[in-house]
Amino acid sequence: MIILLVLILFFQFVFVTPELVVSAEYDKTYYARVMYDNVFLYKSPLNIDDYSNTFFILPRTYFVQLIDSENEFFKVKYLSTTGYVKKENVQTIVGTPITPYLDNISFRIYSEQSRSLRTEPTEQAGSASLITYIPLYSRNLTYYGKIEGQSLIDDRTNIWYYCKYTAEKDYYGYVYSDFCDQMTKFSENTENVSYTTNPSFTETKPSKSLKMENNSTKIIIAILCVPALIFVFMILKSSVILNKEKRNNKEIKEY
Repeated sequence: MIILLVLILFFQFVFVTPELVVSAEYDKTYYARVMYDNVFLYKSPLNIDDYSNTFFILPRTYFVQLIDSENEFFKVKYLSTTGYVKKENVQTIVGTPITPYLDNISFRIYSEQSRSLRTEPTEQAGSASLITYIPLYSRNLTYYGKIEGQSLIDDRTNIWYYCKYTAEKDYYGYVYSDFCDQMTKFSENTENVSYTTNPSFTETKPSKSLKMENNSTKIIIAILCVPALIFVFMILKSSVILNKEKRNNKEIKEY
């Protein structure tokens, strides 16, 4: 029983503990505030500002979670959407904001013109861009942001809403804003935060060299521990033999 306990502790220390240390040391999350109006959440890290490469305009004063860095862009997450934002348009903060996103903002569809949830803010692709139809007067719509697209009616707006529609599952896409109303009121995020310089993302991911160092460390520890385990085993074995001999001698004397 003692030998089994020693072996369990040995394997836990050599093969589990270092990974826990690495996870604790490198599990860091960064956020950045959207500093200006008309800041796009891009689909790819390219300087293409039309809706072929943009999801929507991020709400100023709110935040994006930083994932990685690619040249002049950050790879980010806003609510459930992952994309890219230009570094020049955001400022990294210290810690995690209390209200990072413009969340739980809903609105209503009240006309046939806005029932079509589409993959892009236009009807030019016809049924190819149609995701699903939204029931009239539905409020199961969460607003993410807006973007300029096709004006479906002459001399009317060309603004579309990017949103989440919740039915039997969650759908994500665009609806024409001209026939949407009853949107939840929202305002700027006035949360006070401390700003910092851009983070180094090499700190958030264990490098290959670090992983090799961890593996090497494990091997060295294992090699050094083997003699100790053998020594402990021999002592325990000797103790068992002695105890057995004492019992035998005692039984002989009693006999």
